[in-house]
Amino acid sequence: MLKSWRLGRVFGFPVEINLSFLLLLAVVFIAFGGVTGVLFVGIAFASVLLHELGHALVARRLDVHVSGIELSFFGGAAKMVDMPRSAKHEIAIAAAGPAGSLALAGLGLGLGGALHAPLLATIGWINLGLAIFNMIPALPMDGGRILRALLTYKMDFVRATDISVTVSRVVAVGFAILGVLGTYQLLLLAPLLWMMGTRERAMARAMGNPYAGYRYGGGRGGRGDPFDDSPRGPRPGGFYRDAEIPVRRFTVRQVRGRLVIEAFE
Repeated sequence: MLKSWRLGRVFGFPVEINLSFLLLLAVVFIAFGGVTGVLFVGIAFASVLLHELGHALVARRLDVHVSGIELSFFGGAAKMVDMPRSAKHEIAIAAAGPAGSLALAGLGLGLGGALHAPLLATIGWINLGLAIFNMIPALPMDGGRILRALLTYKMDFVRATDISVTVSRVVAVGFAILGVLGTYQLLLLAPLLWMMGTRERAMARAMGNPYAGYRYGGGRGGRGDPFDDSPRGPRPGGFYRDAEIPVRRFTVRQVRGRLVIEAFE
């Protein structure tokens, strides 16, 4: 693991910068050089931070704990301690970053054209590129997470992850081909996407079905919803069996007015 440094807090979230992100900024600076390079580095840093802040704010709004924001080679990550409670929440959190980037892109390009301000237009183009890049349907990009969440409406989480990783590898191969043809930066991204997709698959299989205690999407992943307070919702002390891991049972009990899931063999 590369070293990270704490920069401070933004809206209560600790912000860390990883050594790999500094290397990325160095590449940007070398590519443009001089004052232009400094401006591009500053704009890229602020744009990525705002992108990740969008994820973190929506996650917090949906009661998903975020331990902090880390900026790295892939742009950054809002480090979520909890899993989203539903596919809908997963999609909302994943889409928040690109949505914020698109809003900044529209504002920058619009004002840049109206005011004849090249700097604002540059901010717009950088954020547009950031939004498009993150919507690539490859894990761990936002587009890949949205794809996996959508797939859970038809299948279990592990199977959805397998399909998403396959798509990620197709994207990685495409990047490698484009890199050989001349877009050399993509040659570096290709193996990283492949390896990170493999890691996502391993994590999903190790967890089995992280949403077994409640309904994640509409697939076969879980039975019952401990967050459902309707008359048909679970009752404290009731048992719910995981469709994907038959030997595991889940019990829901009430602690200080809250429903708590317990899993055991």
